[in-house]
Amino acid sequence: MLNKLSKEEQISIKNARILYYDFFYGFFVFEVLGDRATVAKKQINILKQSSLNEVVEADFLLLENEINQNGMENIKEEFSRLFALPFGGKQVGMHLSHYYEGCVGGDSLLKMRGIVKKSDIRVNSKEFKETEEHLGFLFGFMRYLVENDDETLAKEVFLYANQAFFQLVKEINEREDSKYYLALARILESFLKFEEEIYT
Repeated sequence: MLNKLSKEEQISIKNARILYYDFFYGFFVFEVLGDRATVAKKQINILKQSSLNEVVEADFLLLENEINQNGMENIKEEFSRLFALPFGGKQVGMHLSHYYEGCVGGDSLLKMRGIVKKSDIRVNSKEFKETEEHLGFLFGFMRYLVENDDETLAKEVFLYANQAFFQLVKEINEREDSKYYLALARILESFLKFEEEIYT
């Protein structure tokens, strides 16, 4: 797909992809979520002007209004309820192994560790409490790979993680108490469909 575009179009799409991956990283890694209000507002302002479809325009506005009014507090609370707390509804999985093996720390973790070793990225366990199979980490890893033009490794990661990303969207959709992450799931789904066109 990309090779049919002009150099300027390729650069524009690359920058948009970097922005989207960083946007998702900021919302799906709890350790950075609390400090992302300013960055998230800037990202939303850019992304909503050229959203991938009309449906997600309202989702960007919902997130923007929430951050403007309350910062990240309600979004952090919803993150905890959906992804971290074992009571309430069914916990939404944040690890590849959850979707591929029905556990955490399965073969998917070993596979991702092997892929990550092919790059110069390493997980900083002092700042990031999760493993290489954490979907939030993978958003940041994809951002890094696209930004550094490592499309071969980016394609390998995306094709391996893609179904888990779509399952994440599905599990969020199944939670009746999701609001902000429901909006994020719709945005993510539209972005994943775009990425599929690049990698398949």
